[in-house]
Amino acid sequence: MRHDRTIRILLFLLCALTVALAALTVAFLVTKYIPLGSDGAEESVSDTEPDAPTSAIGEQDGVILSETPDAGISYQDSLTFVGDSLTAHLVSRGVLSGGTATTQVWRTESNMLNLKPGITAQTIIFPGPGVQAGTLMTVADAAALAKPKTLVITLGTDWGVAYFDKKEDFVSCYAEFIRGIQKASPSTTIVIQSIFPVTKNCPVLSNAQIDRANGWIKSMAADLGCYYLDTQSVLKDENGCLKAEYCNSSDGIHLGVAGYEAILAYIRTHAVPN
Repeated sequence: MRHDRTIRILLFLLCALTVALAALTVAFLVTKYIPLGSDGAEESVSDTEPDAPTSAIGEQDGVILSETPDAGISYQDSLTFVGDSLTAHLVSRGVLSGGTATTQVWRTESNMLNLKPGITAQTIIFPGPGVQAGTLMTVADAAALAKPKTLVITLGTDWGVAYFDKKEDFVSCYAEFIRGIQKASPSTTIVIQSIFPVTKNCPVLSNAQIDRANGWIKSMAADLGCYYLDTQSVLKDENGCLKAEYCNSSDGIHLGVAGYEAILAYIRTHAVPN
């Protein structure tokens, strides 16, 4: 009887030891593989690509460039612009310091950088320096070569607003494009402009569509560590439509010299902090 009791005690102790070791193993695995915040709560796992930079700007409202004293033409001359047809027309309107010969604008052969799947493979006519002017390359490759100080991106009028009905599709496409630039030139400050408004009778787009997309862009800018420039505000009339004096086309979208001058003035008075 005493022998049987001893065996039962030893079996009990062995079971207890096994349970304790199992608990310690689980605790070790949790501590090692699940990151905890300072308060012990489990941190959310980001689905951002591994080599994408984290935001250096902070809270979402902090990405919006607020009003500043006019930074002057020297600041404007330090900017590089890339985007859809509304950006490309900075050249034909001759509003930058280099006039129609400016090298500040990266544009495609068709003057339309379309925000749609495959945008990262679309090519621009690189104006230099580093290779022969006129060489075709992707925007990411151009950024890797030129390493612009500040890149102002304006996309969505050509294809974007009309192509994407869902926020996740719109943002996924736009963010992939921006992450490619960030990876190619981490030192470049990226400023994302709002999509510009259209006239009341625009047959292609509505301002309701544009306003919705601009909300997506603002949120995306915060997530990617970019600045957001709310240029649309200076172009709108009291009804939230593009001011008639800024439009120079029957499509209700494209701008004349006065519109671009208003945009550039807004950019200079909403400068990136030093």
